[in-house]
Amino acid sequence: MEWATVGRVIAPFGLRGEIKVLPMSDLPDRFAQLEAIYCGSPPRRHRIEHVRPYKSGLVLLKLQGFDSLTAAEALRNCELQIPLAELPPLPPDSYYQHDILNLRVFTLDGQEVGSITEIWLTGSNDVYAIRMPDGRQALIPAVKEVIKQIDLVRRTMYIDPLPGMLDEREAIIDRGELEDVDDTGEVLDL
Repeated sequence: MEWATVGRVIAPFGLRGEIKVLPMSDLPDRFAQLEAIYCGSPPRRHRIEHVRPYKSGLVLLKLQGFDSLTAAEALRNCELQIPLAELPPLPPDSYYQHDILNLRVFTLDGQEVGSITEIWLTGSNDVYAIRMPDGRQALIPAVKEVIKQIDLVRRTMYIDPLPGMLDEREAIIDRGELEDVDDTGEVLDL
């Protein structure tokens, strides 16, 4: 069976076995719609007794069989998953995180940028962390101005990077000017 991660346990909450969960979904009531979640390796089913919102976008969950702080501590850092078959369909041009992770990224002219290794959830838009072939990391905003095509069948993404986004030779200094730098990061005298 294939799985989709829908959240991660941050920590226990209180003395009665609740857990603080960071949702990994754009659906605010994702956990309220679920009867159970799966955690561990291999994934074990845990029935959801109740869900309530918490501050900073977190959710508090109470799972059946976890009735104390000590019991809930065993779930710390656990990824909460559901079977892929339980995911609702998305509108056009929307993607689940598991679909985006590990996509190979290319520029519009066919230059390979690397593979998506992480998705950072920011307030306004997601940011894709891309491991480049030389080992460096590039950060690409998930906005229509940059992301031009996603092909889930071929597992590829095509981007039109903003000026300087992938260029290691440019650095912005405090005065807002661009200067050339060498491979060690030292500013070159021009």
